[in-house]
Amino acid sequence: MDEQGDDSSKRSVYTEIVEVTAEKCSTWMEKRTCNRVPLKRSNVDKFKTILRNNQFRTTHQGFALDWHGCLIDGQHRAAAIMETGVAVTAQVTYNLSPETFSAIDGGRVRTAGDFVAQMTEMKQSTSNVYAAALKILANRAAGLHWTRWSSVRIPPERLLELVSRWPVSEDRIHRLVTKGKQCHSSATGLIVAHTVITEEWPETVSDLFFEGIGDASREFVGRDPRAMYTNTMINVNRGIVSRDSVQQSAQAIKAFNALVSGEVIGTLKKMRMAGVKTVVDRQTGEEVQQEHLADRYPEVIQPAITISERWIGKPEG
Repeated sequence: MDEQGDDSSKRSVYTEIVEVTAEKCSTWMEKRTCNRVPLKRSNVDKFKTILRNNQFRTTHQGFALDWHGCLIDGQHRAAAIMETGVAVTAQVTYNLSPETFSAIDGGRVRTAGDFVAQMTEMKQSTSNVYAAALKILANRAAGLHWTRWSSVRIPPERLLELVSRWPVSEDRIHRLVTKGKQCHSSATGLIVAHTVITEEWPETVSDLFFEGIGDASREFVGRDPRAMYTNTMINVNRGIVSRDSVQQSAQAIKAFNALVSGEVIGTLKKMRMAGVKTVVDRQTGEEVQQEHLADRYPEVIQPAITISERWIGKPEG
């Protein structure tokens, strides 16, 4: 279906059963700019096998286009038809609202990264990291304890609000992904830490830390927090990129606080979960079970302080 005029949104949604050819699918796929969810190869191959074995059947599931002619559902079927050249008879629904995309479960379940890619036009690999960071930031803002920050499913309309609240450029995410690989630390955690820090400090100050970790930390000597953070991540994670995003965002904030205040830090410890530990009673010598609370997520040091010259020298201005 061709792109319609200004009155397209007023036209009725309708469905028809038609012959779907490779040529028709090619036209639809060219207009798939509104649906940035990448094709999953295994799904395309699955439909190709069905087509080649003459097992495709006309059901309620078929293809859907919005009122601009953009294919918002059925892209895996369309790709399989294009690659095999096998035409099928299928239901095609026309003139859906573009917003319908967020409610459709197509060839695979849409992830938060899929929706963020659609909203921001970022590459899928970038949007996946960004979406994971948004989940953590949303739970933090909701006042939940950090132990509950990583498990949540956010609806598409809520993700749009979060992208507006915590915008992070694709270039910034790429740089933090690179830093994460150099440190063997979580890029998601670095994005969270950067966002939390820049709620208090300007990016010019925040960058003193983030641009100085990873390979750049080799320029620093002694117990500079940037070098300590890098070495701690490498030693603790032992050659692999850690996925412990919440913990490592906290460790990055601790290192940043030390940097701007001129403090000395050693190995950055993880936050402790709530639990029970065994201690020895000094008077009786008996072992006693003692409950302890979980550690608190660190607060960013307030910018009311004068930035220390110990690690970074006198700031300009």
